Amino acid sequence: MVVVYSNRIPVLIVAVLVLLAGCTGGADVAPAAPTDDIDEPDGGGDSADSDASGTDDFELSDPERLLRDAGSFSVSWSYTGVDANGVETEVTREFYADLEAERSYSRTTSATDGQPDAGGVEQYVADGVTYVRIGDGDEATYTSYEGSMEVLATAIALSQARAYGADDDLTFAGTETFDGVSVERYELSSASEALILAGSAAAQGEPGNLEVTNFEYAVLVDEDGLSRHESWAFSGRMDDGTEVRGSWEYSLTGVGSTTVDEPAWLDEARA
Repeated sequence: MVVVYSNRIPVLIVAVLVLLAGCTGGADVAPAAPTDDIDEPDGGGDSADSDASGTDDFELSDPERLLRDAGSFSVSWSYTGVDANGVETEVTREFYADLEAERSYSRTTSATDGQPDAGGVEQYVADGVTYVRIGDGDEATYTSYEGSMEVLATAIALSQARAYGADDDLTFAGTETFDGVSVERYELSSASEALILAGSAAAQGEPGNLEVTNFEYAVLVDEDGLSRHESWAFSGRMDDGTEVRGSWEYSLTGVGSTTVDEPAWLDEARA
């Protein structure tokens, strides 16, 4: 597959920056009050093929409602890519949420060409207070404040299964097991223009076209309609022959069984 893509505003970098900005947001980590305004499942229409046994088309249910009902969950997300300047960027995010206990822990790390940037950011929320650790070892700094980030909304935002409007192109590719539960696997049968747009983040600021030579995208969905795992990868080259690539991975695990322990650095943050 070869797709030529002209530069536009790269969606993925914007999304990463918005998500990273969420580290300083303030909102409640506790379960929200019940609401009658529950979104109907957002399906992919009739374009995704069903298998011979009658498997339904790709369809996602409301993740916020399902995860609040479950009470706890863990999310991990990672991105790595090499841009047109040969610079490799890595970003990871981890979330552990116990909504019933009103506790959460998150960690964000990033690296450039294998060298850690700023040592990472950790947040722990308990009893309505957010504790923050920035950096590692003796260089770490700590702070705390009343209130908490909206860990549920931020974690859900890391799932990109609906973000690019590519649902209609996803086709059923079989069943498997992920995190101990049965899931259906859906893949793109052809290149998605919107997802390729996200892939062009590696070419940000560079003139000319990006030729995408390989692209893969897959989603694992459980019987409740939760996206449990997503993987995305592309490779390509710029007009001058420079190779670029990018990939990210999202996992939702420990649904209903995640616990959140106090981090070892909590006493320093309270001091």
